[in-house]
Amino acid sequence: MSIVFVVTALALALGQGQVPFTGMWTAEFGGHTFVRLQLATRDGATQGALGIGDIHVDSKGAVDRAQEVPEKLVAISNAAAKDSTLSFSCQDGDDVDRFQLEIVDADHADLRFLLSDQDRAELAANGVPVPKPIRLTRMP
Repeated sequence: MSIVFVVTALALALGQGQVPFTGMWTAEFGGHTFVRLQLATRDGATQGALGIGDIHVDSKGAVDRAQEVPEKLVAISNAAAKDSTLSFSCQDGDDVDRFQLEIVDADHADLRFLLSDQDRAELAANGVPVPKPIRLTRMP
């Protein structure tokens, strides 16, 4: 058996070459889903939609209250993958929200809010800490 065949077989077995981001990702709090992220690959590009219910964070930035994710999800744009991280944005009215999804393992990823300096200053002025990453679970 050639070394090329072994390496190719191993890569296929490990799922290399597949986009690790695809699928339905969710987060729950208080018995209901408050984040839903749907990702797919079309023509080599990652596409999808995101919905986040209204959240409240505690003094350390951890979610301590959350409402159900809205029925209508918002399309993501500007998706860019690098290694195990996917950065993307969503249009929210006149604002553009930026996010980063980092794969933790085959079934989990952390969703981070990418905040501008202005956003951070506004949160601080209102006594709101920067939200911690939200752990998402890939649905089967």
